[in-house]
Amino acid sequence: MKEMGWVIGTFRYMGEVWETRGKNMGNEKSGHRAYAARETERWHRWAETAKAEFVKALGEETLLM
Repeated sequence: MKEMGWVIGTFRYMGEVWETRGKNMGNEKSGHRAYAARETERWHRWAETAKAEFVKALGEETLLM
């Protein structure tokens, strides 16, 4: 069950990595910022989906934390 928590944590972490990348890009790189924003959203969505599916499979959210 720890592995399920690790998956969620990894997805959240990668979302934060992309969010930071997007914030650190200069104004002249709007395409890069847009890509980073999409990646941020994608990783956070995966984290929420994984959490929901694991809770559905286990029946309890507390087992994941």
